[in-house]
Amino acid sequence: MSPQSGRGPGHGTGWAHLRRWLPALAVVGAVFVLAAAVYVPLTLTSTSSYCTSCHQMKAAEATWRHSLHSRADCVSCHVDPGARNAIAWRLQESKNIWATYLNVSANGMAKQVHPPSNAACEQCHDVRALGRVFGDIKFPHQSHVEMRGLTCIDCHRDVGHTAGDSTTVRMATCYMCHNGDAALGRCALCHVTAPPAEVHPPDYLAAHGAFALQNEEQCLRCHHDKAAFCDACHAQPTPDHYSGTWRYTHGPVAAADTAGCLGCHDERSFCQQCHEVDHPSDWVDTHGETAAKGTESCLVCHPQTMCVECHEQRGIPAP
Repeated sequence: MSPQSGRGPGHGTGWAHLRRWLPALAVVGAVFVLAAAVYVPLTLTSTSSYCTSCHQMKAAEATWRHSLHSRADCVSCHVDPGARNAIAWRLQESKNIWATYLNVSANGMAKQVHPPSNAACEQCHDVRALGRVFGDIKFPHQSHVEMRGLTCIDCHRDVGHTAGDSTTVRMATCYMCHNGDAALGRCALCHVTAPPAEVHPPDYLAAHGAFALQNEEQCLRCHHDKAAFCDACHAQPTPDHYSGTWRYTHGPVAAADTAGCLGCHDERSFCQQCHEVDHPSDWVDTHGETAAKGTESCLVCHPQTMCVECHEQRGIPAP
């Protein structure tokens, strides 16, 4: 062999040996790439940080982190138990991940968030082991779930996404069935101690406004539908409200029935914006300069007729 060739006596044999291993190396490389392509999405989609990485989930994340279920991963509630469901979810989300990285349209891939099923809830909460009395309320979970076909989230709708640790079920939820038609509506059916027949004082119709403004949720425990119950009265103000001069003539009525007014209007924010205006002692003589800039602010409280009558009495042209 010529020295100029630069090839040793074993070169051809080494290259041939390497070529025999190329298919095996290609297979190993392909397996590694495939394993990474599968493992990375599987790992990502098993974490709540993956679910909450979408900006549309920020509100849900905030309430979830403050709920009693903050230690439960999203998939433990929103993906039904079972290997088939787990695989189907992760395959779906793997497509979304790679579509995002490869800048390929993922239209049709994304699905609506699956609400928690009873099977998902019962991974932690055994409906048969739950008691039948909770405080003053009787509620046999098993009969409601198994005999009535309810799902857990029919009653505990926001338990995983509630800003606070309350798991209280509102009476309005019970009333969806226990309205006397779909199911019995007797108080003693659910309440260990039945509420008294008269829970309000005699003057409550007139005086309830202040209480309702402070604690509306307490009212809605029994009066379940705000639109049907409250608006039936409050959406129909008395005819004198439409007289056009009510803001100037309401004083005697308000003095005689202040509680009736406060059923709709808050005294601090509504009444005081006019009634706490403090004019200087010489305002009758000095208000002209302010009124000359525009009478709109004056007419919030005072009718135009008041200006005209006063100016006529003093022989001064009305604004």
